[in-house]
Order: sequence, then structure tokens, then C-alpha cells
Amino acid sequence: MDEPWYSSISDDLKKVESLMRDTVRSSNPELTEICEYVLGSNGKRIRPSICLLSFYACGGRDPKKAIDAAAAIEIIHNATLVHDDINDRGEMRRGAQAAYKKYSISKSIVAGDFLFALGFRLIGSASPEVVDYIVDASAAMSAGEFDQKDFEHNTGFTEADYMKIIEGKTAKLIECGAKIGSFLAGADTETIDGIGSFAHGIGMAFQIVDDTLDVAGDERSTGKRIGSDIMEGKPTLPIVYAMDDPEYGDEIKGFFRREDLDWPDVREAIDLITKTDSVSRCLTKAAAVADDARSLLNGIGDSVYKRSLSDLSDYIVSRNR
Repeated sequence: MDEPWYSSISDDLKKVESLMRDTVRSSNPELTEICEYVLGSNGKRIRPSICLLSFYACGGRDPKKAIDAAAAIEIIHNATLVHDDINDRGEMRRGAQAAYKKYSISKSIVAGDFLFALGFRLIGSASPEVVDYIVDASAAMSAGEFDQKDFEHNTGFTEADYMKIIEGKTAKLIECGAKIGSFLAGADTETIDGIGSFAHGIGMAFQIVDDTLDVAGDERSTGKRIGSDIMEGKPTLPIVYAMDDPEYGDEIKGFFRREDLDWPDVREAIDLITKTDSVSRCLTKAAAVADDARSLLNGIGDSVYKRSLSDLSDYIVSRNR
């Protein structure tokens, strides 16, 4: 890629950033501060980008409503992260302290709720017809979190269980962004479903890579402590594949079952996982899922925005953060 995948929408993304900051201002300075802290923590902005690129790829012209929707989706996404960090006891988010560590659990819960409310209001103002898309995605995220909790420290979970979890946790909201963008462009149902399926696929690939980076990433790039998923007992694909290993699988299962791990234990578990073929299998799986997703763009006419969507899928499987 000669230019970054987002170069075709860089001006619109700046408008999204500005709108998000305008939206979260409140009469309470500390509430505004917490919300700005959450939104300012160097997120990848995949979800608003998908919304905007889908809008333009489907022939959209005036991006005002798409920018509103893109900002709303990102606000809602960040609201879920605030609550997730509390639920998972995660200490770092994108290289900074999790909001609840900096501001307290009670204040962060309220800030997360506030972000949810603002996000839904903003997306409703963009187009009442698309509210069902975000409601369905939000419900799927909640169900995905419950499914994940059911399998924590449980060595009986499978690749199929994992795929179901990340579909709800991650893929559905990314799919939602694409569907909303294409709907606002006036696309027909077949096109909306097609670009939504593309986004669903790259959302799955995104989470596979994310979970792989928890084992094989660099903390300076990922912005969170490597091995956090293992410490929390989260069921991820690298662990599924590593537990299959004939030589190290049983020992890895032993670590995963434990709820009393310390960081030296986590480091030892990672050392074992990296001795298996787990990381390479995960990256191969992510690339295959992304390749399948790219083929779903064939029904859309060629444009710089369609090419940007394809470039985004390449970025997702090659990233290191």
C-alpha cells in the first residue's frame, strides 16, 4: 500500500474526532474529563472508518449523517471498553491507565453509561431507521461477554465456542458500522448485507489477531501487558490451539485452569504457547478469514473507497498493535 488505508477518509475522520469531543461535553467538568480521557486513548478507529468507507463505496455523497453515525458507533464502542476493563480488572488500555484505575470504578461506570446514552442519541439523530442495527449489535456484545465468562479457566472450550464469542464481542459492531454506512448511502438490501458480511469477516479476523498479539505481541506496540488474557483466564484461539499440542498441551491446560496465576506463571505459560504452532495457526486463520471477507466486495463497483476497504483488511491481519 502506497498510502495508509484510511487516507481516502482522513478529513472525515477528523470531523468524527471533533464531533465526539463536542458530543461528550457535559455540565460536569469531571464527567467530561473522563469521557475525553476514554476517547483520547489512541484507538484504531476501525468502526467509524468502516462506516465511512462503506458509505462512500456504496455511492454516498453528503457524509453528514454518516459522520454522525460513525462518531456514535465509536462512542458506544468506547463505552463498552470502559465497562469491560472494570469487568475484567484490566489495568491498561491502549498504553494508558484504564479509566476506572484513574478515576474510580463508580465514576467510570457512570461515564460508560453516559457514553452509551450519548451514542444512541447521536445515532438516532443521524437516522432513526438505523437504530435497530446498533441495538442488535449491542445486544450481541452483551451476549458475547456472557459467553466468554462461561468459559473462563475452562479447558473444554473449542474453536467453535471461541468464534461464537468473538462474533458477539467484536464482529457484530464492525458489521453494524458497514451496514449503517451503506444504508445511509441508499444501497439496496443485497448490497447492505454483502458489505455487512465483509465487515463481519474482517471483524472476526481483527479479534483473532488481537488475541494472538496478547501472546506474541510487543507491549510497546499493543499498549497493554502481554499475557493479560491468560491472567484473566479468557478463552482465546491461541490457547485453544496451544492446548491441542501433543507435547505441551497438558501443561498449558494446567496453567489455564488456575485462578491464582501470578505474572511469572503467565510468562511461563506464554513460553510454552510460543513453543507450539499456535501463533502461526492463528495468523493463518485470520488471513484466511480476511481473504474470504474480501471476496464479498466483488459486488461493489470499483472506487478508491472499495480499495481502501480491501487495504483495511490487509492492515488488520498484518498489524502489530
